[in-house]
Amino acid sequence: MDFVGIYPGDHIYYSCGAYDHHGIYCGDFSYKNKLYEDVVIHFQGKHKGGTIREISYEKFAKGQEIYVAQYQTGSCYTPDKVVDRAVNKLNQPGYDLVSNNCEHFAHWCRTGENFSEQIDTVKWVAGTLVTALVIPELIGIGIWAAAGYTGGKFISGLFKV
Repeated sequence: MDFVGIYPGDHIYYSCGAYDHHGIYCGDFSYKNKLYEDVVIHFQGKHKGGTIREISYEKFAKGQEIYVAQYQTGSCYTPDKVVDRAVNKLNQPGYDLVSNNCEHFAHWCRTGENFSEQIDTVKWVAGTLVTALVIPELIGIGIWAAAGYTGGKFISGLFKV
C-alpha cells in the first residue's frame, strides 16, 4: 500500500462523524519476538475491552480518509521514540472516554502530555451553554437586588427597626 505523507511515529486519525478516532502509525516493528507489519497502535474503547491494541493500517482506516495531526515544531519526540512509547503501552488497559481515550493516548505518545482536543472542546461548549443559561438569570437577580427589590418586597422594608 502507498502511504504518501504518513510515516512511523505520526499521530493519525479519521472522522467517525461526531468524533475522530486516533492512533499512532508505527509501520513495521518487532515486539516480543513477533514481527508486526504496517501497524497502527490505538486505544480501543470499552466496548472492545478498553485496551491499547495494534491493528493493521487497513483495518484502522476502514476505507476512511486518514489525516495526520499537526504539531508545533520542536514539541514532539523523535519518530522512533514515539513508536517505542506506543509499543511499550501495548495491551495496557484503562480506557476512559473523558480522561484516557484514543486521542489522549496518541497525543501522549507524541508529546508526553495527556491531552484531547475533542474533550476540551466538549467541556468548553458545555461551559459556554451553562454560562449562557445561568448568567442571564444571575444578572437579572443582581439587577433586582441592586434596585433593592426581592420577592415582591423592597429590601429596606425587611429591616425595619
